Amino acid sequence: MQAYQARYQSFQPTLTNAGQEQFGLKLQIHKPCFALSDDVYAFVEVNTDHPTRYPIVPDGTNILFFSVCRELFGGTQSSILDVPLNALDGPYFGIWFQPGKLRSFFNVDVSEVTDQLVPLDFLDSKVFLSLQEGLYEKASFNDRVNYCENILIKHTRLISFPDKLKRAQNIIYQECGNISMAYLSSQVGWSHRQLNRQFLLHTGLTSKAFAQTIRINHFLKRCSQGDAPYLHHGLDLGFYDQSHLLRTTAQHNVMSLSPVSQQFMSNFYKPRS
Repeated sequence: MQAYQARYQSFQPTLTNAGQEQFGLKLQIHKPCFALSDDVYAFVEVNTDHPTRYPIVPDGTNILFFSVCRELFGGTQSSILDVPLNALDGPYFGIWFQPGKLRSFFNVDVSEVTDQLVPLDFLDSKVFLSLQEGLYEKASFNDRVNYCENILIKHTRLISFPDKLKRAQNIIYQECGNISMAYLSSQVGWSHRQLNRQFLLHTGLTSKAFAQTIRINHFLKRCSQGDAPYLHHGLDLGFYDQSHLLRTTAQHNVMSLSPVSQQFMSNFYKPRS
C-alpha cells in the first residue's frame, strides 16, 4: 500500500487545470477527486485549431474518449496510436483510467480489445452510453469533470482488484519494469500462468508485456529529461546492448518519438524521488 500511495503522490504535482498549448493542441488535465484516485489517473480535454493527430503513448492505461460526434474506448496499447482530431468536433474529453482499474466500473475482459479503439457499447453500460450527451451540455472542462466524477462514484461496480495483482504492479513500478517474470511470480505467490491470466483480464497485457511497457516508458522519460546518451539510459534499465534497445523501441513504435508525443505521456509509474 505504501508503494502505491507513493506512486499516486508522485504524479499529483504534474496534473493541473492550466492549459498547455503546443503544436496546435491545447491540453487540459485534471486530477480526480480523492474517492476516485485509486481508479482514475486523470480527466483530460484536448482542443485543436486544425486537423491533427493526438498520440496515445503506450503505458498500460485505458481511456474513454468523447467528442460531440463520437465516443470510443481505447484498449490497452502496445505501440503509439495516433488518433485523428478535427477542430470542428472538439473539445475532446477523456476519462483516463489507472492500469487494470477499468474493471472497477465495467465487468469486461480488457484483453479482448488490446490495441484497438472500439465503440463504447463494448462496456455494456446504458449509463455510460448516455454520458456523451450529458457531457456536452456542460459549459466548461471543470463542469464536465464534476459531472463525470458524480456518475463514476455512483456506478462503481465494486469488483475487487486482487491484492496479489496490486503487489505485482507495484513491484514492476519499483523496478522500472526491469524484472524477470519468474522473480515476480515468486514474490506474489502466483504461478506464471495465473499471473498472466490476471494481467490479461485486468490490463489487457501479459505480465511480461506490461513490465516491458513500463520499462520503455521510463526509457523515454529519461531520454526526454536528461542529457546522457540514450544508450546509457537503456543499459541502466537492463537492456543488453544497442541492438536490444532498438528492437524494443521499434516493437513499441517509439524509435522516433516526436516532441508532441512526449507532451502526452503519463508518469503514473514514476518512482518518488
